[in-house]
Amino acid sequence: ARIYGALLLKKSSGTGNYVIYSDDLGLTWNILGGSQNPVASQDEPKVEILPNGQILLSARRQGGRHFRVFTYGTGENDKANGNGSWGDAAANGCDNGGSNGTNGEIFLVNAKKSDGTDVKLLLQSQPKGGSGLYDRRDVTIWYKEVSPTATYTSTDIANGWTQGKQLSTVQSSYSAMCLQQDGNVAFFFEEAPCYGDDYTKGYCMVYLCLTVEEITEGKYASVKE
Repeated sequence: ARIYGALLLKKSSGTGNYVIYSDDLGLTWNILGGSQNPVASQDEPKVEILPNGQILLSARRQGGRHFRVFTYGTGENDKANGNGSWGDAAANGCDNGGSNGTNGEIFLVNAKKSDGTDVKLLLQSQPKGGSGLYDRRDVTIWYKEVSPTATYTSTDIANGWTQGKQLSTVQSSYSAMCLQQDGNVAFFFEEAPCYGDDYTKGYCMVYLCLTVEEITEGKYASVKE
């Protein structure tokens, strides 16, 4: 099985994000798309596999996230060799309306609609509020439904997000999530600096166990594997 990772590299010409992949459980790695920079001048990238096999990169920007989608070529050996192309970057998918940039998480989960139909949901976390460079607060998860049969552009992914559950009502910042063995989402984030308002002295680290119902405020249901 192929695994992917996202990297930020600093070069003399500036910074650039790359997606790397491995087909031997991490013994060797290659750059997806060769030397192409998926997103230049952004940082703290995260990568996810869309249901149709396209690769999605979400990178930090001032005021939200940049999204960029990689599509494999149609040649016989293109996927095996990591050949394809990155679409242009699209911004503001989950815009928090502020000038801050924050490390968040992009994550795909299985879910069900109210009528029982199986769907795939993309989740994106970041602060909802904040007006200054380090004024980051109200960490929230956004969500959007993605189709296993559709082919997406970066703009398609950037648009159409729905604001889901707000996890914090105070100063809060970086976040990450993964799937637990019980089918729930493990959510881990920084909240309320432990020493007054001085974030440089460290945040409290908060873990939450969330269901899809909680994240989407009842719009979708969890799928227990």
